[in-house]
Amino acid sequence: MFVCLHNTYSAKQVEEFGRIAYGFDVNTIVVTKATASAAQSGIPTLHKMAYKLGKNVLFFEELDDAIEVLRPEKVFLIGNKSICDEKLDFNEVGENDLVVFCGASTGFTKLELEKGLGRYIVENEIGALGNLAIFLYEM
Repeated sequence: MFVCLHNTYSAKQVEEFGRIAYGFDVNTIVVTKATASAAQSGIPTLHKMAYKLGKNVLFFEELDDAIEVLRPEKVFLIGNKSICDEKLDFNEVGENDLVVFCGASTGFTKLELEKGLGRYIVENEIGALGNLAIFLYEM
C-alpha cells in the first residue's frame, strides 16, 4: 500500500506526514503536486528522513503520474464528508492500493475525485495529517 500527500504547499505538513507514516512503518511515501516551501524545503527534509530510516519516498508532478508509474489496483482519495459520498471501509483497502490525502484545505477538485474512490474517515474536517494518523492506526 502506498500513502500519498497530494497538493501541498507546506514544508511542515510534508515533514509531519513523513513522521506519521514512517512511525506507523509505512515503507514508501508518495508526494504529488508539491509547491512553494513544500517543494523547496519539505521534500529535502522528507528525503533525508527516509534515507536515515531506510525507507522510500517518491515524488511526482501530478497525481496522474503516480497512478501511471505505480499502477495501483484501486485509488482512494481521502477527503471530508462534504466532497466524498462514502465512509471508508478499511477492509476494502488492499496491499496494491494508493491512498491519497489532500494537503490543501480546499480538498480535492471534482476532476481529481474522478481518478479514484472518494472516501471520508471522520465526518468533520481534520486535515491530511489527522486522517493519515487515524487511517494508519486502523489499518
